[in-house]
Amino acid sequence: FDGSYLQYTKGIATYGVGKVDRHWSFSDKTSLILSNNARPSESIYLKLENRFGYDWLPSKANWSFEVFNGFTKGSLNGSKSMLLGMRAILFPVEGLQFELVQTSQWGGKGHSTGISALAAALAFDTNSDSNSNINKMAGFGISYKIPKMIIPLRIYGQAIGEDEAGNLPSCLAYLAGLEWTNTKIKYPTIVGIEATDTRVDTTTNGNCGPNTMYNNNTYGYTNYGKTMGAAIDTEGTSLALNVRSRISQKINIEFVTKLVVVNDNNWSGHRLSTKRQSGFINSLGVSWVKNNISFNGDTYYQDFNLDKANIKSGYGVSFSSSIIF
Repeated sequence: FDGSYLQYTKGIATYGVGKVDRHWSFSDKTSLILSNNARPSESIYLKLENRFGYDWLPSKANWSFEVFNGFTKGSLNGSKSMLLGMRAILFPVEGLQFELVQTSQWGGKGHSTGISALAAALAFDTNSDSNSNINKMAGFGISYKIPKMIIPLRIYGQAIGEDEAGNLPSCLAYLAGLEWTNTKIKYPTIVGIEATDTRVDTTTNGNCGPNTMYNNNTYGYTNYGKTMGAAIDTEGTSLALNVRSRISQKINIEFVTKLVVVNDNNWSGHRLSTKRQSGFINSLGVSWVKNNISFNGDTYYQDFNLDKANIKSGYGVSFSSSIIF
């Protein structure tokens, strides 16, 4: 029942429970902190959304906030632990968005689930004392859509820290992208370039270094064995070219070519590969949508192996359909 949930909305608040597939990023493809790479966690959640309503801000200026607490499987020595997440989005002027995000892995077998641990997972320092087991990731993102009369271009980025220093993110990974939209034709075409880097350099005091991202002394940043952040996992890079075109009112096509480096530091404990791998992943997808029914087909080619993930080089094909009611 992944993707299934029950929720109730009243006023600016939405309350819910279920397995919500969260993608916390201004990128449509990648998130460094919560993506659809792993299965969604079972959680309860609260969403708030409203306009600012201040005279000194544009009338369309708005904000949203989401908080959830759920369970992940296999992140604590093969057992369950809890995952708490918060995301605030600010939309101060048209075209400009900011996000502040944080996740905390806490609880689980042998670790506290009391009020003190919950407070630390939410807001307080977790580098010392009884709650030092808690693993926090946090950071920020930005998206700016330049007015069309200047150039139909959107710029976005995200920076996420695996560790914290002085209640601020450290040991950062980065994501950045550009999207250009051709508005001169009947059906728009979007061309995007996106770069992702989960490599972490060694710092002076040694708290950061290779393989820091998505790894922790207590918890693995995974659910059912897959990283909840970027699909390349720790110590990886990705440079992608993406072309999306709507060729009719019902049919969309998408082509992606991506240069990927996995396990750049040749770490034998990497979740995807025992040694460094690099190469291209090319894919072509077609979707057909009418009313509440959609059909999707995708074919891809990957020219490198990932032995730990049991993914071999070669071609693949996938089909899916959905009905919204």
